[in-house]
Amino acid sequence: MRLYKSSEYAIRCLVFMATAGDELCPVKRLSEELDIPFKFLGRLMGRLREAEFVESVRGKNGGYRIAKPLNDIKMEQIVDTVEGLETYDRCILGFERCDENNPCPMHEFWTGPKAGIQQMMADVSLADMVKSKGKKLS
Repeated sequence: MRLYKSSEYAIRCLVFMATAGDELCPVKRLSEELDIPFKFLGRLMGRLREAEFVESVRGKNGGYRIAKPLNDIKMEQIVDTVEGLETYDRCILGFERCDENNPCPMHEFWTGPKAGIQQMMADVSLADMVKSKGKKLS
């Protein structure tokens, strides 16, 4: 399983901003430090602001900062905001209809890992990501 770029970038930005505390993070800084295309990042930050994960301050010294407690921002919410969760609930072989009554050849093998991925996304918070041993963001 791999996240789409939009989710990868959103998580990297949020972790970076969470470690910055109340410091404002301009889009240019996020783009440069996290190696994310500037134009893409502007739209992405707009979505994160609309979802109220971040707040923005306009002006010469403006930027973004985290707007909620880190424990209240779950990976599932971030992914849903920027790309939707449909990809993580679909048949691994791409069949439109795949269930217990009409299983694909991989259904019995994919059901457990898929449920585990969905549970991990629901459980892991931004606070957990900040506390993790992994510090690589770019």
